[in-house]
Amino acid sequence: MSDDPQLNICVEDRMPILMLRVTQLWRQLMDTELAHHGLSQAKWRTLATLAMHPDGMIQSELADALGVEGPSLVAMLDRLSRDEWVKRVHSETDRRCKIIQLAPRAWPLIDEIRQSSEKIYQRTIAKVTVAPLPLIEAFFLELRDRLYDDLPEKKRPQRRGSCALPTCRDWGEAE
Repeated sequence: MSDDPQLNICVEDRMPILMLRVTQLWRQLMDTELAHHGLSQAKWRTLATLAMHPDGMIQSELADALGVEGPSLVAMLDRLSRDEWVKRVHSETDRRCKIIQLAPRAWPLIDEIRQSSEKIYQRTIAKVTVAPLPLIEAFFLELRDRLYDDLPEKKRPQRRGSCALPTCRDWGEAE
């Protein structure tokens, strides 16, 4: 490893670690905003991710989007299902798998999650003055796409194009 901080990606103010730290701080602020709901970060992130996919997601797809292993997600989904925040629906195209969807009761909470996110955005990101926000957003969009394109093919299902859900066979997930 190099002693030169300009070449060391693990230095606190280098881009990879800085992006990680910014994400951690954002999540901590969201945890604080949503604490009165008794939502853990794992719960609100799961609900927020499902809100971006109103038709639902296969469990493995949801796990991938959250960056967790499928089996780790099972207990969380059981709790969210028991509390009637999510429902498991049989796929119309492949009865062997279930689609995870937000339950109707979750949508008002999703609005609160969005409002909390907007409050934090206005207090923090909207006040950034180092560069115009559209330029910063364009940078992160391009960076996201370059990082995405660098992933192995099997790690990038359904990111672009159609929102149609794959079958369990496509994901190797049979129940």
